[in-house]
Amino acid sequence: MRSGCACPRGISISWVATLFMCLMTTRECLCDSPFATRVVSYVAGTGAAVGHRNPQTALGEPARTTGTTSAPETVTPFQPPWMTNQIVSIGVGGSLTLELGQAAIDSPNNPYGVDLIVFSNAFFSDVSGGQGSPGYCVGEGGVIDVSDDGVTWLEIPNTQADGPMPTMGFIDAGPFDREPGELPTDFRKPMNPAIELSDLQELSYIEVIHAYNGSGGGVGVDLASVGLNQAHFVRIRQLAGATSSPEVDAVMVVKSILIGDLDDSGMIDSGDVAIMLLLFGDTNSPGDLDHSGVVDSGDVSLLLLWMGDV
Repeated sequence: MRSGCACPRGISISWVATLFMCLMTTRECLCDSPFATRVVSYVAGTGAAVGHRNPQTALGEPARTTGTTSAPETVTPFQPPWMTNQIVSIGVGGSLTLELGQAAIDSPNNPYGVDLIVFSNAFFSDVSGGQGSPGYCVGEGGVIDVSDDGVTWLEIPNTQADGPMPTMGFIDAGPFDREPGELPTDFRKPMNPAIELSDLQELSYIEVIHAYNGSGGGVGVDLASVGLNQAHFVRIRQLAGATSSPEVDAVMVVKSILIGDLDDSGMIDSGDVAIMLLLFGDTNSPGDLDHSGVVDSGDVSLLLLWMGDV
């Protein structure tokens, strides 16, 4: 229940207004895009699919739907994106280097210790005659490298760029649906890396959805595995001598689980301050960060202290 629009103790209304306007003007730089925003370089290797050599398709979010107007498909672990404007093919000996809109951070606030997710067009075979029960995973490998400066590169061990887990666009769509669902998955939420392909094989599709737990799938990357604190660049490549060409749809920075992230953006920023000011005086509120029973000046102080955290 709102008890009034009071100002935090010791803070004038004009000061709060000035602070809020200042924060709003800097919000854009504090909350940059969580996906790749620039192609640094692209070399199409041997066997890169004709028609799938536009590296710009790896920018932005992964695809939730695919197919043509006359034959649409929802992206599921059994129906991967395949359009020429959705994936880029690497080829043997080829590489794709991307710059992230915001740095991937090795943070204890990231679920399962995963800091970055790579999305491809891998998919599961179906062993149930159309009901969506996974058999094997059709993926084409590829190496994931990360870098903070775009010069020094570190290879992520035991990880395939084009491999499990395939993308899931919607929680409420069937495995072979044409029309999209109404409940989109969270592309910035990683799957539990403890879940392996063998754990999903021959499960029902409902059980597969539960295993994804709201995640959009993809291949999780833990920067701690190579001792890197943050990464601004990601490179996908295929080794010479390989027999397959990986495809890339997108790269996303994981959304941290943060106390005080009231707008669920993955960062403590001006949007959270705006919500905090609207909640000021409320009880039983997510804005009560210090658990005093009411949203007050103590909560505002904590939020300002945490500004910029990811």
